[in-house]
Amino acid sequence: MEVGSAPADGELRSVLRERFGHSAFRPGQEEVIRAVLAGRDGLAVLPTGAGKSLMYQLPAVVQDGITVVISPLIALMKDQTDKLERAGVNALTINSGLTGTEKRAAEAAVAAGRGEILYVTPERFRDRGFFDSLLDRQISLLVVDEAHCISEWGHDFRPDYMMLGSIAQRLDRPPILALTATATPDVQEDIIAQLRLRDPLRLVFDLIRPNLHLAVARTVNEDAKREALERLLDDAEGTGIVYFATVADAEKLFDELSERYDLALYHGQRTARQRREAKEAFMEDRVSAILATNAFGLGIDKPDIRFVIHYQVPGSLEAYYQEVGRAGRDGLPALCTVLFREEDRRIQSYFLGGKYPSLEEAAQVARVVNALADGGPRPLEEIAEAADAPVRKTRIVLTLLKRGGAVREHRGGGWERLVEDVSRTDLESELLDYEARREADRVKLRRMIAYCRTARCRTRFILEYFGQRPDPDYQCGHCDADA
Repeated sequence: MEVGSAPADGELRSVLRERFGHSAFRPGQEEVIRAVLAGRDGLAVLPTGAGKSLMYQLPAVVQDGITVVISPLIALMKDQTDKLERAGVNALTINSGLTGTEKRAAEAAVAAGRGEILYVTPERFRDRGFFDSLLDRQISLLVVDEAHCISEWGHDFRPDYMMLGSIAQRLDRPPILALTATATPDVQEDIIAQLRLRDPLRLVFDLIRPNLHLAVARTVNEDAKREALERLLDDAEGTGIVYFATVADAEKLFDELSERYDLALYHGQRTARQRREAKEAFMEDRVSAILATNAFGLGIDKPDIRFVIHYQVPGSLEAYYQEVGRAGRDGLPALCTVLFREEDRRIQSYFLGGKYPSLEEAAQVARVVNALADGGPRPLEEIAEAADAPVRKTRIVLTLLKRGGAVREHRGGGWERLVEDVSRTDLESELLDYEARREADRVKLRRMIAYCRTARCRTRFILEYFGQRPDPDYQCGHCDADA
């Protein structure tokens, strides 16, 4: 089927049954699918487990060309490509988790015109050879998953998403579908602007999942919090996730509780093998819970998670609702509890201070880049170390300098100075925007704290935060607070 052509009556349901094994569409799926098949841009905000993958996978198998899915979730790519291959769909993925041989084979397949769906991370577009191979392909649909990452007001902003709007233009502007589980009205508008969506179909699905019981347990000190955690683990049925704000707390509680409970530990500082073994133990129900930082859960397709516990308050309601959304995807009851202590907000406030670069930090990075001897690109980590700046902040500054034409990013991740003095690049207005983002993050944290303190219906609180207006007498019946 050519891009922009309308499917015949009954054709979509036939493909749904024969290729994907489903007898009927979930709410909203068919509307989005028909829009993208007609060549229209779209933005869909729908909760975890609502079936967003089908919204681009079905069009991919009925249209000519290749569907390119941009996602930061390497674990999701592996799960999705495995499932698609079992369904007879030619799916490819290129990401940093592949071996050199696997990556070269995938790149060769793309260049040779094979593949119905291609999953890539946004960082992959730094590779000029990869980008050139896409220029020779007919791209039927460009999908931006976790689209909130592109927004300056989103809860998980990522610098590499900043270039996606211009990348779409350079790829001959195929239809774009943006997908996310959490986006306030401001974030939705920012996604549309950043991706330059044209008259998009905008569907905001019902965020509320009645099978999730939302609760907050107030604790006065760390001893009381640990006791509350043990009570929840004692009473839990099935497996679940306990989220921690810091690696140190996750490791401490893992060491203290492992003799009493079957637990796994997952965070970004563990080795790849340790993370893989922890994930496998969790997925195979060989542990009662996995203790983890927010590095765990993205792309994890386990339908029967029975509880999600936050040992510390998350930084925003967006992050919180995305994480609890991993529970109960099978539709059965699941318990979602925040163990709230007033002092915990200091942890998230500390994180906010290290998220965005200041003018002084940007100037220091610029001085380091200016001092680079002519001799080829330098690794990001080397520049960050010389500037005495975090890698994340350094990447943001370099990305802004790149947009201003002052530096170039090479294949393999090195950065090269293109002008004599990069400090002449005007970054002040951009960095002042980051000050606005930092303040927006502080507001998000205050709303998260208010959620923990409220005596009102927690579901109502979430609905109103995300711009929905429940009836005046609305009471959800599946939280621990009265309306």
